[in-house]
Amino acid sequence: MYCSQCGTKVSGKFCHQCGCPLHESDAALILSDDDFVEEVVDWEQDVRYDRIIKVDAIRIAIARHAATAPKGVSGEALLALYDKIVSSPVPLESLAAVVQPMYDSWGIHTGKKRSELLPVPVGRVIARALCSFAKHAQTFDSTEHHDVGCILISEIPSSVCSFKGKLLVSLLKRDQHTQVTAETHIPGQMYDWGKSQRCLEQLFNDLNSDLGLPSASRPRLVA
Repeated sequence: MYCSQCGTKVSGKFCHQCGCPLHESDAALILSDDDFVEEVVDWEQDVRYDRIIKVDAIRIAIARHAATAPKGVSGEALLALYDKIVSSPVPLESLAAVVQPMYDSWGIHTGKKRSELLPVPVGRVIARALCSFAKHAQTFDSTEHHDVGCILISEIPSSVCSFKGKLLVSLLKRDQHTQVTAETHIPGQMYDWGKSQRCLEQLFNDLNSDLGLPSASRPRLVA
C-alpha cells in the first residue's frame, strides 16, 4: 500500500518515511499484479485522489515535502510542560482534553473560509494540495469524491495558538480552471490568534506554486 500522507510504498501500521499511521483508506491503494496501469493517463484532468496519488513523480514530490516539514511544539506538549512547572491537583493536559470537546458540544468553535478560482487543471491543484498538507505537517485524513471534483480533509496540528482542527479543501473542475474553497474548523475555541488565517494563506500560496511537481508531460501511473 501507499501512505496517503507522503505517498511512500509501505506496509504495517506506520509509514517508515514520515511516521504517519496508516489508515484503512490507504489499503485502497494496494495493487495486484493484474492492476498495473500501462496506458498513459492525463492525471491533470483527473478528479480522483486515488488515481492521482499513484503517479510516481507526485508521490516523490509529496515525500520530499513531508521529509522537510517543521516539527513545532504542540499545545498538548506545552500544557504538559506547564504541569511540570506548576503543581495542580488536575493536570492541565488532561483538563484540556476534557474541556475542548465539551466546549465543541456547546457550539464553541472558530475557523475561516476562503475561495479562489485558479487557472490550473483540477488534477494538478489536487496534487498541489497534497504537497501542501505534507509541507506543513498536516496529516491527510480522508477524501470525498464527486463527478466534477473532490473534497480533501486534513488535520491541522495543534500549536501554542490552538489545539488541533480540520482543514477541508473542496476542488471543483471548471474546464481548465479549478474552483477551490478551503475552510478551517478548530473546535472548542472562540479564538485561534490568526492560526486559521495563516493556514489558508499558506494553502493558497502553495496552490499557486509548482511545489516540485512534474510538468504536464502526462507521466504514467505506476504500481
